[in-house]
Amino acid sequence: MNLISWLMALLGVAVGALAGILLYARWLRQQASERLRIPKKWPLAARGIVTDDEHEVWKWLRSAFPEHAVMLKLPVLRFTIPTEKDKDKEKNKEKKERLLELLNGVYTTFTICTLDGTVVGCVDLRGKRDVSRASRELKETLLSDCGVAYTTIKAGRPPTVSAMRAAFLGEIPEELMEEHQETRGGDSSFHADLESFTRERKRAAKDAALKELNKETKQEAAQAAANRDIGFNPDGTGGLRIDKNNRFSTNWEDSFIEPADARPAKLE
Repeated sequence: MNLISWLMALLGVAVGALAGILLYARWLRQQASERLRIPKKWPLAARGIVTDDEHEVWKWLRSAFPEHAVMLKLPVLRFTIPTEKDKDKEKNKEKKERLLELLNGVYTTFTICTLDGTVVGCVDLRGKRDVSRASRELKETLLSDCGVAYTTIKAGRPPTVSAMRAAFLGEIPEELMEEHQETRGGDSSFHADLESFTRERKRAAKDAALKELNKETKQEAAQAAANRDIGFNPDGTGGLRIDKNNRFSTNWEDSFIEPADARPAKLE
């Protein structure tokens, strides 16, 4: 076979390979276009936005905070904003994008806010899909840094209304206020001191009440985690499982993909 024949053969192979690549690229584009094509009739149906357990806790929260609005499944990004600002605009943009990446998809079951839109606390529902330790710790730390209270509630076993209001609003018993007022009398600095006293006591009351409120949650979560760790390992041996996930990994479940007990009934 002479040189020209070799060159023609190589050229044929190259042309064939190029044609194959072009056809494959066209096929990929067609597949992508098919996936993005808007259907003539959407294969969807309307559903309730809360499960039975969520509805029960929602009603309880509305009665516990009648002067507040109780929002459902509000993303954390909706009521937080970056505080650090770098002089370098590019670095500043990168930091914001990093925060967006970290917090995208993070939400709580309920968000309690004042009627002017100021968030005072967030609540997650503990149930069949229990809040993971990583998720709880992330939200607890994140919201605490923003000055927002966070706790979890189990349907059928809510805390007392006074405990919730103390943890979220820092409500101080009236007898303490009256006692302080009696000891101070009516001197000129009374009102300023009373305001300072109220502010400090409210902050302390919120911290103490929230810590007490979350104590039971953490104990139950630890027990549940211990129970989950007891079973069989991948190699068939018994005892404690060794295939634990990273404590920082968080799977934000979406009931659109794996529906829970969505309520078909009309909400009251």
